[in-house]
Amino acid sequence: MKKLNNLAINLGLTVSTLIFSIAVGEIGLRIAKIETPPPPREDSNQELLYTVKDPYRGWAGNPNSKSFWTGEGIPSEIKMNSGGFRDYERSTTKLENGLRIALLGDSFTEAIHVNLEDTYGAIMEEKLQQCPVLKDRKVEVMNFGVQGYGTAQELMTLRHNVWDYAPDLVILAFYSGNDLRNNSRTLEHDHLRPYFIYQDGQLVADLSFRDLKFWERDRYNFSLVDFLPFWLVQNSRILQLIRKVDIDAKRRQFEQDYSEINLAFYKEPKQNYDWEKTWEVTEGLIKLMRDEVYEKGAEFMVITASDSYQVLPDTQKRDGFRKSLNVPNLFYPDIRLKNFGKEENIPVYNLAGPIWDEAKKTGKCLHGFDNALPCGGHWNIAGHKLVGEIMANYLCERYTNRLSK
Repeated sequence: MKKLNNLAINLGLTVSTLIFSIAVGEIGLRIAKIETPPPPREDSNQELLYTVKDPYRGWAGNPNSKSFWTGEGIPSEIKMNSGGFRDYERSTTKLENGLRIALLGDSFTEAIHVNLEDTYGAIMEEKLQQCPVLKDRKVEVMNFGVQGYGTAQELMTLRHNVWDYAPDLVILAFYSGNDLRNNSRTLEHDHLRPYFIYQDGQLVADLSFRDLKFWERDRYNFSLVDFLPFWLVQNSRILQLIRKVDIDAKRRQFEQDYSEINLAFYKEPKQNYDWEKTWEVTEGLIKLMRDEVYEKGAEFMVITASDSYQVLPDTQKRDGFRKSLNVPNLFYPDIRLKNFGKEENIPVYNLAGPIWDEAKKTGKCLHGFDNALPCGGHWNIAGHKLVGEIMANYLCERYTNRLSK
């Protein structure tokens, strides 16, 4: 009996000490104002910032939602229109003499890093309206870009969202830096997305992401703490701290694991099955997009977004980077897509060339922000302005030449 009493006393002391330690830890973290709330989960009945689940694309913009962006770029309100896209409100009814251009793309197109009026799509719309041959037409450049999308998701966007607005021209903005990887289940780590696979020579959609559990989406962004009830983690500073330490370690592991994958797009995929396959699937997706656009009686073209290293104004640093990759130039994906477009009757405009020319001439970086990676990452305000003007001039000349024939 005495042994049982001692065991009970020791157990009680252990539990009491544990509870006291947890309480002291929670109080201390609150006094120190250390708080790292976890992101909302799909099973938590809370909005995932400004996105929602989508049965065809994995995730999509939450119609009419508002959020505030404080990450890379200019802090600003993110407001989604009624269609769930970061764009001005658009009517599904097109004016009889209107000209509608639909932009498909990823974060370079959605461009939450700058204010909406400073995105290249908004600049294109403004400048094209000033084109002499279009002055009597209502020009709309509609932004269907979504952060993190690959070509498969952009094809699904075309199929299930774009045609409601009857565009005359569809432009796919392709960013080689991650669009290729996004189209490969093997190379991509975020699996909340559709993939396409070849079956009997035809590309077929794999929508198995619909059955993903939240912890299966991305192992680099999931902690064992996430198995606990969301309300508990949301209100416990200790659990939040444990989760942060775990996730930080996994992100360092991600950088290590993906250091080569993130740069492999610069290289020709010689005898690399995964990259050869993702190029094959990607080019197949672009052809599918072309065919479906042409079937609707619209026009289609591709523009290739620049990567920051391609257009560094510091030529010595840029050349050092090229040499570290052991490649003859930094334009392999741009050149490949240009040649692919010629073979498949798809106009392809490479933006890296004129952007690099401007960077060399002015010495200014057209990628990067002071609060993130200077000269790296996404287009800054000047970059968007330049791209919008380049594309407006290109299309104005194209429509002018067409009318003069």
